[in-house]
Amino acid sequence: MDDYTRTFDTRGGDYNQAGRMCPDARRIERRLLIDRLRLDGDLVVCDVPAGGGYLADGIVEESTFSGRVICVEPSHAFAKGIDERHERHVAPLEALPLADVSVDRVGSLAGLHHLDSPAAFFDEAFRVLKPGGRIAVADALDGSPQAVFLNDAVNRLTHTGHEGRFFARGAFAAMLADAGFTDIEERHESFAWTFTSVEQMATYCRTLFGMFKADAAQVRAEIEAVLPVRTIDAGVELGWSLLYASGVRPGPQ
Repeated sequence: MDDYTRTFDTRGGDYNQAGRMCPDARRIERRLLIDRLRLDGDLVVCDVPAGGGYLADGIVEESTFSGRVICVEPSHAFAKGIDERHERHVAPLEALPLADVSVDRVGSLAGLHHLDSPAAFFDEAFRVLKPGGRIAVADALDGSPQAVFLNDAVNRLTHTGHEGRFFARGAFAAMLADAGFTDIEERHESFAWTFTSVEQMATYCRTLFGMFKADAAQVRAEIEAVLPVRTIDAGVELGWSLLYASGVRPGPQ
């Protein structure tokens, strides 16, 4: 987790700036996770690692959810971007500052590949969830073009580097089962990030990932060398994919 904190204490502000630049770019990616949380009614949801609150914002704005979101984020710089409508804690993922059986849902979007021990995170999620509570997570599939792009182009062109520990098929399902979860589902999903132009795509990715050793034109070339880019009537689609998984803590709700 020290690598995560160090990285996003440096890059968190730029990551949040990219989100403000193109707030709808990753909407499908986020929607696929929100759907797996099955949000309905007055619930307490934990978003971890929350980053700048991108998942938390979507939970409030794009679902029938009517409860409270708790954001847990290890990086102080990253956490500065979290909206004040969400409860915020700066703490490690392996030691969530939450009481046992105190939340209804745990969601984690694209942050677990920075962990030395993701299994410890799943144990913590099980601890804080109420019986009948759900967890949903998503991250890059090991060996996918997205994982290759992150650990090659992003690693070379950022000042912090990027050496993600990505997840093989079945890895999430196995860790969920080991932690005690049931009703486990895991699926690799392909979708697109959307932009108005290739120039916007390149600038967004350069800012989001902190690829400041290159200009936007070079970042575009790096993207197109590895990832599918498709022109559509509304602009441009950047092909992306993540491994999604969900589970339930056993017991009556």
